[in-house]
This record gives sequence, structure tokens and C-alpha cells, in this order.
Amino acid sequence: MYPFASLPENLAAFCEVLRTRHGFPIGPGELLDAARALDVVDLASEPAVRNALRPVLAGTRDEARAFDAAFSQFFYPAPAGVPKDQLESAPRQPGTDDGSETAAARSPHAPPSETDAAEPSGPVSGPLTPLESTGVERDEAVLVARSSYSPLDAEASVAPELPRLEPPWRDAARSFVRRLHLGLSRRWRPASRGRRFDLRRTLRAGLQTGGDARSPRWLRRPRRAPRVVILIDGSRSMSAYAGTMLEVAVALAGATTRVEVFTFSTGLQRITGDVRRAAAGEPRRLDRLHHAWAGGTAIGVCLHDFLRRFGERMVGRDTLVMIASDGLDVGEPDVLRDAMRALQRRSAGVVWLNPLLDTEGYEPTAAGMRTARPYVTTFAFVADPPGLARLSRQLRVRA
Repeated sequence: MYPFASLPENLAAFCEVLRTRHGFPIGPGELLDAARALDVVDLASEPAVRNALRPVLAGTRDEARAFDAAFSQFFYPAPAGVPKDQLESAPRQPGTDDGSETAAARSPHAPPSETDAAEPSGPVSGPLTPLESTGVERDEAVLVARSSYSPLDAEASVAPELPRLEPPWRDAARSFVRRLHLGLSRRWRPASRGRRFDLRRTLRAGLQTGGDARSPRWLRRPRRAPRVVILIDGSRSMSAYAGTMLEVAVALAGATTRVEVFTFSTGLQRITGDVRRAAAGEPRRLDRLHHAWAGGTAIGVCLHDFLRRFGERMVGRDTLVMIASDGLDVGEPDVLRDAMRALQRRSAGVVWLNPLLDTEGYEPTAAGMRTARPYVTTFAFVADPPGLARLSRQLRVRA
């Protein structure tokens, strides 16, 4: 039934089926993300395995539907003599009366049975012969299966070119920054007019007029200059919306210098320099993002990595954290919960921009979104410049 004996070999063969037969843009990065997703689920539970692999390998709704059919066909093939249309009309469930075991329940090191060896297999292009679970030939088969993946297309493997700063986006970003009031600073600063009389500076100024204090000096508490940290989910499920989020980042970088921008997928990468150059009018294309773009989603791990590496100097009571993600996370909920709790406690506010909010009837029921939602101060989405201007009126920040 299965071309290989171990879990990594079957996973590689299944990814090859999705790529060659169903046109999924899957490469070595997606295979690695899928293997990481299986590390955090119960392999004895078929629904857990299916639900963990779907958001990693399927990036659109059509791909999700094709994924479910391919998953059932690969791990639960039709018994001999059963028509294909009959199998599709009544999908086979794990633990049926024929006593067959599921692919997830099969031990990763268990050798294939005689029945499996006798049946023809076709999960990858070209004939495959069942191999022994040990020996040099098996190790070579693993290398062949992994090296058979071609790199992704250029459009899918790298982030798109950073957009130019258009006037509507620039005006909306300036309005957003002006409306972002974080309260007054604790320190009194010299000013031409203010609420507190500065006696010392007034007396010093009077020395120029023979001790006649003709020019009074004042002190005031200036408004706290806000810092904006933007974390953009670059996973495959966000491929249709990441371009808009990059436009938001470029617009804010053109309105204020206190902006930091990151992308993440299964890893985190800082792109602030590229975004600032794009805001200045220089054409920029993001490259060498590796695990920070076009892969799976590990929101909690990436947020924890951000706090560990940049939290001390970038997150404070003047910082507004903006997370652009659909909330589809395959990591541990406790990691995401701890990271979101720390962000909310240390920042002025946490804004979560979820593109699925534009979908009619959407409810934040995904595990990652349910975990993060209690720590989000503003839940919205920005699709155009007027949406960014409206967001400034919806913000809830700590003064």
C-alpha cells in the first residue's frame, strides 16, 4: 500500500503527489514545514495529522479541497475491486471493519506487510517498488525522494517587489500617525509656550538684558512619539493579502521614521531597511527571506523569537504592535499565548489585521486566532488607504 516504510518517506511521497498530480507549489521548504507540523501532533490521530498538514501544504480553498481528496486517496487507497466513484461517494474512515490501520497510526519504523508489498503503488510519478525499512538502499531512497522536489516558481518562492509609495497611501499614513496619541511624556521640555514657568532659563536669558527678565521661558510635556512595529505573516495562506500589508508598511515608513517591519512564516526576518528604501522611492525586491516567506505558519514561535531578539529595545510603552495574519497556526498554543501576553503587557497596544474579516460570516474559530484574540486590543483589517485612515479612529491604546 505504501511505497516506503517510514513516516518521512511517506510524507515526501505524499508531497510529491500533491506537486506533480495536483499542481501544488511545494518545495523543500514546505516539506520541512510539514515535518515540523507533525512533530507537535498526535500521529495516532488521523484528523490531527490531516488538519496539521492542510494549512502547511494547501494555500487556497481549492487546494484545501484537493488536499483532502489526495490525502484520502494516498493513505486510504481503494481496495481491489472497488470502483473509484464508489470510494469517493463513501470515503473510507480509519478503523473500518476490514481491519486496515491508518497511515498516521502505522509505526514510523514498522516494515511494510506482505499485502502492502504485493499491491501496486502510485503516489509519485513513475513506478515505485516497496523498499526494505533498513539498509543503504532505503537511505538512498530518502535522498532521492527529497531531491526530486524542484524549487518553487520565482513568484511563489520570493516576496513580491515592494510597492512604491502612492499619494493616497502616504496621506492615509500621515493621518494615522497624527491620530496615534499615546499621551504625554513624563519629562518637561523647554518650549516657547507651556504650562510651567522655567525660572532658571528665564534668569539666564535676563543676563543679556542687564538682569531684566523680558523673555520668560516655559516648560511643557511633549506628546510621546509613537513607534510602530509591523509583523507580516508571509505564509502561503496569506499570499493573496501580503502585498496589501507591505503597502501599509511602506506607507507608514514614509510617514514616520519610528517604524520597524518584519516578515515571518516558520522563521522571522527584519526587512526595515528595504521598506524604508522603498518609501524613499527606491525600487526594492525582498529576497533571501528563506523561512520567513512562502512557507507554513508558526506564529507563536516567531513572536517569541521577536521578543527574545528585539523586544528589549523595540517594545515599550510607546510601541504599537501590528500583526498582519489570518491566525492559522500549527504551533503550540501555549507558546503563542505567552508571546501575546508579553506583547500586550509591554506595549501600548496590539493590533491584529486579519484579512478574513472581509469574508461574510467569518468567525475567529481557528486555534491560533482563538488563542491570540484575548490579548488583541484592536481587531480589524486594512485593504485600502481609507481603511488605514479608519483604523486610526478604531485604535485602542494605553495612554
